Amino acid sequence: MAQLDHLSIAEDPLTTATTTTTSRRGGGRQNHIDWLRNLGILFLFPYHTARVFNGDASFYVKGEVNNFSTVLVQLSYWFMPLLFLLAGSASFYALKRRSAGRYVSERVSRLLVPLLFGVLVVVPPQAYYALRFHRGYEGSYADFLWRYFTDFSDWSEYAGGISPAHLWFILFLFLISAALVQPMLALARRGYTPRWLRRPLPALLPVALLTALSYLPEVGGKNIFVFAAYFMLGFLIATDDSIMDMVERWRPLFLALAACGAAGVLLLGGQESLPATAVRDLACWTALLAMLGYGRRYLNGGSKAVAYCNEAAFPLYVLHQTFLVAVGFYVLRHADAGPLPYVVIMTVSFALSLITYEIVRRWGLTRFVLGLGRRKPSTVAGPGAAGGVARPS
Repeated sequence: MAQLDHLSIAEDPLTTATTTTTSRRGGGRQNHIDWLRNLGILFLFPYHTARVFNGDASFYVKGEVNNFSTVLVQLSYWFMPLLFLLAGSASFYALKRRSAGRYVSERVSRLLVPLLFGVLVVVPPQAYYALRFHRGYEGSYADFLWRYFTDFSDWSEYAGGISPAHLWFILFLFLISAALVQPMLALARRGYTPRWLRRPLPALLPVALLTALSYLPEVGGKNIFVFAAYFMLGFLIATDDSIMDMVERWRPLFLALAACGAAGVLLLGGQESLPATAVRDLACWTALLAMLGYGRRYLNGGSKAVAYCNEAAFPLYVLHQTFLVAVGFYVLRHADAGPLPYVVIMTVSFALSLITYEIVRRWGLTRFVLGLGRRKPSTVAGPGAAGGVARPS
């Protein structure tokens, strides 16, 4: 996930679209997308804390398994698709005022620079604590860094190996944005809108595509083709307000289908069969449609808190997991079961992430390496200040 002014289009990968136009082709205020994106970023903290305590999966640090965390992780299949979907919607608005070259160059500064900074600075502490937790490493952090950047014999990220960690999302988002910029630009210039998305039953057709794409090769255990499909679906949804009118009108149907799909996901467990994959994709796609529908209905008002979160979201994404892993390492030394360590890890890591953001947003260099762009008082003065809804260009 540039900004023209406080009522125009938010055009970075994790900042969504707000416009004052009334055209049926991508018009109307889209504050609900800001809300959904910000709530999705906040969900990182309960989700990744649950990764510490869920079963059947590795993580940098692990506590005693509990059912709550296991179920929460199992039912979070919608989480990353939501971020790609919203990023695709943001790209529609970006390309209304961007050439392909400018669009890609902005994503270099907004995505690749934070990715490089993150891989070099933010991610290594996660591997350091993983190595200490899983393998009893007792060396210094400086010694670890030498090993981390020079030893490629063990690529296990949860045992101290080098990896992009949670920043894989940024890499995927850049690759998808760059690969799809020309088709998106061509569709935007032609004024294309998928009419089949204006009706509820045809709107379920992407499930078949998502299921088929899920059998293509993965990269690092993640399927870039599926995420590219969600990105493009977000772009197509943004092309016409009548699509969102339909999604809002039929939101109870999508919610019911999403609930049935969630029950099916739990019943089928971790199966990798075609029926299980189709059920998961149906559950995910209808959950996203339900979120869009209810969000548009009830979350379309602006607020200063949302304006503040619009800029904070991307740095919080980059920073949060390092704090969460470090806090988890020390908390689990004293308590590794029950609700208390879960709450402590989640809340303390959130507080540290927010405090760090409040510091780094005030300095030009740290803003640059976190993809924030130039500082303007009206957009960075905090939730109590008047001003813009997103980052400055």
